[in-house]
Amino acid sequence: MISIKILILQPRENTGCFMKNLLRRYGYEVIQAPIEDETLDNILRIMPDLIILNSYEGKHNGVEIFKEIKEHSILKEIPFIVQFNGTAEKYKIDFINHEVNDYIEQPYHESELILKIKNQFKIVKLQRKLKSSQKALEESISVIQNQKNELERNLNLAAKIQEALIPKSLGSIPNCSFVWHFQPSGKVGGDIFDAFMLDDDHMGLYMIDVMGHGVASSMLVVALSEFLILDVERGSPLKRKINEFPFYEILSPIEVINYLNERFPFNKYKHYFTIFYMVLNVKTGVLKYVRAAHPAPILIKNDGGMYELDGYGTPVGFEFAEGYEEKTVCLDTGDTIIVYTDGLMEIKDEEGKTLEYEGLMEHIKREINFENHLFTLNLKKLSRSQPYIKDDISILEMKWIKFI
Repeated sequence: MISIKILILQPRENTGCFMKNLLRRYGYEVIQAPIEDETLDNILRIMPDLIILNSYEGKHNGVEIFKEIKEHSILKEIPFIVQFNGTAEKYKIDFINHEVNDYIEQPYHESELILKIKNQFKIVKLQRKLKSSQKALEESISVIQNQKNELERNLNLAAKIQEALIPKSLGSIPNCSFVWHFQPSGKVGGDIFDAFMLDDDHMGLYMIDVMGHGVASSMLVVALSEFLILDVERGSPLKRKINEFPFYEILSPIEVINYLNERFPFNKYKHYFTIFYMVLNVKTGVLKYVRAAHPAPILIKNDGGMYELDGYGTPVGFEFAEGYEEKTVCLDTGDTIIVYTDGLMEIKDEEGKTLEYEGLMEHIKREINFENHLFTLNLKKLSRSQPYIKDDISILEMKWIKFI
């Protein structure tokens, strides 16, 4: 059993103390000490669990020593009970104003004193438990903050990696000019796009929107970016080796989509994605494409006509994914294609209304009236003006003008 130490402060050292004998009968270790110049040093040496001060009228009221104890950085935490003797009760307000823990007045019953002492130890026990919980909470918060900082660093790194996957320049593709915009809804997103030469005559272009956004989606984006490479030796899904000149064959868009379905099943990656993939003969303008549940790109003819590049297709990864439709169109010089992800249709217009499909079409129709104008420039400005976006936004505008 742990001994509980109680210090009784008396105005005179030789004063008899009935209370001391009473408390010892209840099993407490009791020390009696006079109030003198070395009182604080004595208390620090004894370090009691509770202090009881006997207050008498006049200079022995004990108010000043109580103030010194409560102002001490260590001793102020010790519970303090004042016993008022005779007319010393008039000092009660002084003790209360300096936050005495409890008091008792003469005459009192011994059970009253013992109850007050036990209550103080209960409070001390609860306070210690609270401090322990607070310390554990602070340590947990510190661990969480460190983890948050580490996660933030990793997200920033992931964002830089994903940003590196977005094209910086597409100026090397003959007869084609591009403008584009990418805006993730968080640190990292689930959109990616690229355009590249498959050989001297053919360009490939894709835009992908992975279900959801965040770390899981961005990881799949990185995997897809690495997967859709042109390294024939590594088994590119875009080109394959053959035994006849030119010793390679460009896969048709529908072959690419079917291959992606086999390679990225939902039951393995727990994500699906939409994709628009096209192959363009940059010299003739013949364009073949497949849209796997991706928003239909917009074809703007050089005479101002506006059409959808439609075609049936389900998201890549679905078990029931089948029946993709590959279509062919022939571009005329000056034609423009706008490819985008569905996050674009969720932004607010100048009046605060969600753009949606109809609003997007109306917006582009207005832009067509301006000659020599980039059709998506204002859409880019509008998306950047959004205080918050729910989904990633990608816009890619390509104009085909036959020079060679």
